[in-house]
Amino acid sequence: MARYNVAVLGCGAIFSRHLAALQSNSQEYNFVGYFDPNIQVQQKYKSELPEQKCYLSEDDLFNDNNVNCIVILTPSHLHYFQAKRAISLNKHVIIEKPVSFYPERVLELEKLAKENNVEIMCVLQVRLNPSVAIIKKVIEQNLLGELRSSSLVQRWQRPVDYFTGWRGTYAECGGVLFEFGIHYLDIMQYLLGVPKVKAATFYNTKYKNTEVADSVYSLLDFGHFGGTAEICLTTEPHNIEVSLIIWGSNGFVKLGGKSLDQIIEAKFADENLQNSYNKICSDVLGYTIDNQVTIGACPHHPELYRRVVDEKALFNVGETYNVIKLISEINSFL
Repeated sequence: MARYNVAVLGCGAIFSRHLAALQSNSQEYNFVGYFDPNIQVQQKYKSELPEQKCYLSEDDLFNDNNVNCIVILTPSHLHYFQAKRAISLNKHVIIEKPVSFYPERVLELEKLAKENNVEIMCVLQVRLNPSVAIIKKVIEQNLLGELRSSSLVQRWQRPVDYFTGWRGTYAECGGVLFEFGIHYLDIMQYLLGVPKVKAATFYNTKYKNTEVADSVYSLLDFGHFGGTAEICLTTEPHNIEVSLIIWGSNGFVKLGGKSLDQIIEAKFADENLQNSYNKICSDVLGYTIDNQVTIGACPHHPELYRRVVDEKALFNVGETYNVIKLISEINSFL
């Protein structure tokens, strides 16, 4: 029997990825039903998912005693409240980003889940990229030497009407960092630690008729070195890049690709360090790689759901505390 009997709350754009994940991991997850308040969405999935329940209301979903796990895919400002309700009903939770806009609420949910003997897992799928695993080992083994700087850049494009509806206010979407930058800011702090925010500036250069800024530039202090983070949604006609460069006294690495899933370049000061890097690649991947070679796309949600079962510590809700705290500190400069 499946470990988790799952009901999905919210069937928006991200639902298809979670549906694929549930279907790919049916031995562990039994997909029971779903609810979305949009009647057209309900009608669509009634025909596409005839074997699953279409709940009449959110209350019906929460009160289904056959369900022991709720997947929360609703607008961002609802996540914390719905997760808290699910936990209080002794149901496990898998929750899309962000868990909350407030770091203290993350700790509250973690504590509540322990008290109720249930699990609450956050979606941090970019951490599963082999590229990230390689660079984490590079840093842990001090191949870069004394770290000197880092630079995170996310230059993406979204249509001009993107920040409308619930995404049009900070109160409901949390801004561009919670909506888009969170995964890559998470990787930055996952690799380097949580920086202090020395300064941040926000601009509305494209989305001029909304309160949500489209561009954020931050100056960061990691203690003995500094860094920057640039998160923008203003490029045309398509995304330009997402990249993270880290350099030190012995060399540098650059992550790129669509989701930091590619090691664009890795250069070291001598052959011994380069050989150590090649060994890390071989240990992680089973083979060595050349620079400029994609080593595997972001595994996205099917792999995430499988790893949630086997590696809970990497996705426990407490793992998202640091990045939410970091974003909250950047947003304090608004």
